[in-house]
Amino acid sequence: MHIEVMGQYEIVLEAFRNLSNTSWMPFVTIYRGRSASYQSICVMQRQRVDGGVPAMSREQAIEAARNYAAQRIARGNL
Repeated sequence: MHIEVMGQYEIVLEAFRNLSNTSWMPFVTIYRGRSASYQSICVMQRQRVDGGVPAMSREQAIEAARNYAAQRIARGNL
């Protein structure tokens, strides 16, 4: 699990192996504010990111989740 900050958002990036153990599945959760603070708000519940191409490594899955979160934040539809 990776936690990163993008502007006013805190992003939790996760990757898990799929059941067939051949690729990795990326997941992302987005908070407005800091998750450790009492004023943080979860603006996007943990969800799987569909990148189209399966991630062959944990790093690729984390990067796919990071890109997805950055796109969502840039569009402002949270």
